[in-house]
Amino acid sequence: MFFGVEVDLWFVCIIVVLGRIVDMGLATIRTVFVVKGKSGLAATLGFVEAFFWFVVVKAALDFNISLSPVVGTFLIATVYSLGFALGTYLGGLFSKRFIKVNVKVQIVLSNKNDEVVEELQNNGFGATILTAKGAKEKHETYLIFVETDSKNLAKLKQIIDKKDPRAFISVNESRNVYNGYFVRNVK
Repeated sequence: MFFGVEVDLWFVCIIVVLGRIVDMGLATIRTVFVVKGKSGLAATLGFVEAFFWFVVVKAALDFNISLSPVVGTFLIATVYSLGFALGTYLGGLFSKRFIKVNVKVQIVLSNKNDEVVEELQNNGFGATILTAKGAKEKHETYLIFVETDSKNLAKLKQIIDKKDPRAFISVNESRNVYNGYFVRNVK
């Protein structure tokens, strides 16, 4: 029985795996929102997530496994775990693709290269350039700071790799950013 309706084991397995995919997908996205300080969105997702979790657990526990309790229990536990894993994976993919992330990129060029700076400007990237000297190599080089959206990171790396394949690149997520120049969509 599933909410008063007679169903077979395979139907319950499908409900359990799909429910866990939704539940864990939402849990993963909720966690990202908590880390980003978006408590209202996280709380809303938490409500929906708990609802799906309850429905899934109720379906799994209420189902009468009359043919072979050991096999049926093992099968439901397996699809429950599969839904957990797939939901976590898909939630991560969704978060990466659709949740905006600002990143701070620090680039240390292998030498002073004005072509890199020009190419960044031509592609709409705002940059702060400092003259720097490495601890090992004593010649002057550029240290470049770029704040951008994670969706533009691949294009930024492509520009740097093309002009200076030996450049050192460090990327960190920025929690808050105020003022400055930000490229919105790089082509």
